[in-house]
Amino acid sequence: MLKEKVSKILIKVLYILFAVIIAITLWVYVEITENEIRVDEVPNIGIVFINMDLLRDRGFSLTSFSPDTLTIRFEAPRSEMARLATTGALTAEVDLASITSTGTHVLAYRLVYPSTVNMNTISYLGASENRIIVTVDMELARQIPVEVDYRGGTASESLLQENAEPDPLSITVRGPERIVSRIRYARVPIFRENLATTVIDDFPFILIDVDGDVIDDEDRSLLELSQETIRVTIPITEVKEIPLFVNLMHGSSTSEQNANWRAEPAYIIVSGDPIAIGNINSIQLGTIDMTDFGLTYTHTFPIIIPDHLTNISGITLATVHVDVIGLDIAFLITSNLHVTNPPPGHQVEIMTQSVDVRLRGRSEDLATVSPLNLRVVADLTDRSPGTQRVPARVYIDGIDADIDPVGSYFLTVTISVDEDD
Repeated sequence: MLKEKVSKILIKVLYILFAVIIAITLWVYVEITENEIRVDEVPNIGIVFINMDLLRDRGFSLTSFSPDTLTIRFEAPRSEMARLATTGALTAEVDLASITSTGTHVLAYRLVYPSTVNMNTISYLGASENRIIVTVDMELARQIPVEVDYRGGTASESLLQENAEPDPLSITVRGPERIVSRIRYARVPIFRENLATTVIDDFPFILIDVDGDVIDDEDRSLLELSQETIRVTIPITEVKEIPLFVNLMHGSSTSEQNANWRAEPAYIIVSGDPIAIGNINSIQLGTIDMTDFGLTYTHTFPIIIPDHLTNISGITLATVHVDVIGLDIAFLITSNLHVTNPPPGHQVEIMTQSVDVRLRGRSEDLATVSPLNLRVVADLTDRSPGTQRVPARVYIDGIDADIDPVGSYFLTVTISVDEDD
C-alpha cells in the first residue's frame, strides 16, 4: 500500500519536472529567436510632406516627386524588424519650407520611426534613395463646370427620364498651374437601369482635360478639390392622361339625368413624380351654378394643375358646354317686388316697376305658374343710403313642382333717412 502511494507521488513529480523542462526550453527558444539579429529591407516606405501650407502661401504647388516610396535596409532583432515592416509604421518626412521658387528641387528626408521601436537595438544600413526630387509649379485655382453623363433607362414606357441635375453646377479646383489650366470640366458618369422613381445620390466624378482625356490619378492626387462627390438628381416622371371635369351645382329642375356637359379638350397629358401623379385621377376646372342659365351654357376655364406636375400638352384653357335636356323655358313678368332687412331709421323706395323672370322646368309644370306666384326680394343688409342696384332673388309661391328661376335679377332701390324718426 505504501509502495503504491510513493509510486504515484514519484509519477506526479516526474510530470511536473517534464513540464518545467518544456517551458524552459520554449522560453529559451523564443528568446533566442526574437532577439536574433538579422539584416533585412523594409520596402514601400511612404513619403510625407510637411509645411505644404507654407508652400501654398508662397503661391506654389507641388506637381511631382520622385521616388514614390523608399526601401530602407536595417540590422535589428527579429522582433524590432517586424515592427519596422508593419505597413505605414515607418515614413519618410520631407520638409518643403526651404522652397522659395518654382522648378526642380532636391530635398533630404527624415525617417520617422514608430513609437514602439527600441531605437537602441536597430542600425540603419542604407536606403534605395538618399534624396527626394520634387517639382514645384505656380498654384492656380479656378472653377470648372459639372456635367452629368447619364446612361440607362426606366422601368416602363409610361415613365420618362428627364435631364439629370448636378448640385453644385461647378466646383473649385486648386493645384499646379500646368494641371489646373488644362482641366475643361468635371464629368459625373452614371449608369442606372429600370428606374421607377426619382434618384438623388452622391456620385464620384472624373476630370476631363481640353483634349477630352481623363486627368490621371497621379495628376489628380496633386489637386485640391472643393468636394469629392457631386449630388445628382435623376428625375423620373410618369406621363399620364388626366381627364378634366366640372362640378354642376343643381337647383330644383336639373340633375345628373337631364344635364349633359362636355369639356374641350376632355383631358390633358401631364407628367410628374410617379408616386404623386398616381393619386391624381382628374382635374377640376370649376363649379357651374345651373341656375345661372336656361338650357345651354358655354364657358372657358383656365386649366390649373398642381405645382408638382408639368403640363406636357401645353393646353392651358378648356371650354365647357352644358346642355339641359327635356326641359323648357317660360317668361313671366311680375310686379310683386319686395325688400328685406332695410337699414334701421331709413325708408326704402323700390324704383323698379316690374321684373322679367325666366323659369325652367317641365312644360306641364311651367303652365301652372302665373305672375301672382312670383315674388322678387332684395336683401338690404349693410346697405348705405342712396339709389343703388341690389341683387334680388326670385321665389315661387304656391307651386309644388321642380321649377327654377334662372339668370340674375336686380332691384333698383333708393334708401334715405326717415325724416319722421
